[in-house]
Amino acid sequence: MKSIPKKIEEVLLSYVKRTYLPAGRGNPKYAHLFTAHDINFFARGVAEMSSYFTSERGSLPKNYLNKKELLAGYILYFVMANMPKVSYCLEEAGAAQLFGNKETIKILDMGSGPGTASISSAHYFGQRLPKTRLAISALDQNTKALHDAKHIFQQMQFANASLKTIYSFLHTKNIARSLQNEKYDVIICANSLSEAGGVETQALIVEELLASHLSPDGIFIVIEPALRHTTRNLMQLHDLLLEHEISHHFIAPCTHSLSCPMLRHNHRDWCHVYIDWARPEVIAKIDQLVGNRKDYLKFSYFILSMSKIATEHVSPEVFRAVSAPMRSKGKIEVLLCNKGGLIRVTRQDKNASPSNADFDCIQRGQLVIWNGALTIEKDSLFKILTPRVIV
Repeated sequence: MKSIPKKIEEVLLSYVKRTYLPAGRGNPKYAHLFTAHDINFFARGVAEMSSYFTSERGSLPKNYLNKKELLAGYILYFVMANMPKVSYCLEEAGAAQLFGNKETIKILDMGSGPGTASISSAHYFGQRLPKTRLAISALDQNTKALHDAKHIFQQMQFANASLKTIYSFLHTKNIARSLQNEKYDVIICANSLSEAGGVETQALIVEELLASHLSPDGIFIVIEPALRHTTRNLMQLHDLLLEHEISHHFIAPCTHSLSCPMLRHNHRDWCHVYIDWARPEVIAKIDQLVGNRKDYLKFSYFILSMSKIATEHVSPEVFRAVSAPMRSKGKIEVLLCNKGGLIRVTRQDKNASPSNADFDCIQRGQLVIWNGALTIEKDSLFKILTPRVIV
C-alpha cells in the first residue's frame, strides 16, 4: 500500500495553514506543524463539504468553493483523498505506456477546483516518464480555486510540468471559446461533470470535448463520487454516448463497448470501486472529529479512448469484479461483468483450492480470468489480472 507523497502532503498542509488560518490563530512556535488547534479550526469546513459530498450532487450549492472555509477544507482534505482516484484511472488506461514516446503530454483538468487532477497527473507522469514535458491546463469557473491551483502547483516544483489556468464555466457554449483549437492527450473530468447538469447536458459536454479537443491517441477520464444516484447517472451517460454513436470506445471499467449490464439488471446497484490507502495523519485526525470514514476510498469512473483494439481483443473470459466479496456460511459470492452480461459467481468453501485461490482475495474493480460458469469447482482456474494501484 502506498501513501500520498510526503512532499505533496507538506506543500498542501503548509499552503492551507499559511493562506487560510486567520492572523492570530497560529502559534509561531508551531508554524511548520499542523496542531490540534489547526485541525479543529479547519475540520468545520471539511465537515460541511462532507455533508454535501455524501448527499446527492443536486444538494451542492452553486460556487460552494467561494466560501473560504470550504475551499480551505477542500484543499486540506479532499485534494489528497481524490489524488489516488486520478492515479488509479491513469494506470487503468496504461497512460505511461501509451504516451511514453511523446516529448510533451498535454493534459486538460476540466472543472479543476484547486487542481487535484493536475497535481495527481504531474506526479503520476513525473514518476514514470521523468524526461517528458507535461503541459497541463486547469479549467474552472471559480477564480479563487484557480488562484490556489496555480500557487500550489508552483510550490510542488514538478521538474518538467507547467500549469496554465483557464477561467470558464463547464458548458458547451464556453468550451470552444475557452479551449479554441487546442487538443489534449489526456482530458480528466474529476468530480465535476455531475455538477454541470443532467445526463443529456453531460453527454453534450463529453461529445464536444471528444470531437474537438481530444487528440487521436488520447484518453478521456470521468470520475464521480460513488453515490447511488450520481453513479447510475454516469452509467446512463455511458449508454447515452453509445446511443449517440460516438467514435470513441470505453476501455474501463467496461471490457466492452456495449450497454451497461448492471443498469439493465436492476434499479438498485451501481458500479463503483474501492481503493485501499494509507491515510495521511491529518486526514485520520479530521475523520475522528467529523465522523468520516476515509480509511478507504470509493468512486465511480469510466475511461474512453479512440482505440477500438482495447475492447475488440478482450477475451470473453475477462471479467470485471463489480461487487465486493459477499461471504455467508460455507460460501463466497462475487458479481462479475463483461460483454456477456452480469453474473453471480459462487464458490463453496469446500471447493477452495490452489487453482482458484485468487477468489479469496478478490477486490471490487479488479479484472479476472474466469470461464463464465456460475459455480467455481475445486479444479476451476480463477485468476486476478490487475494489481491494486494507488499513487
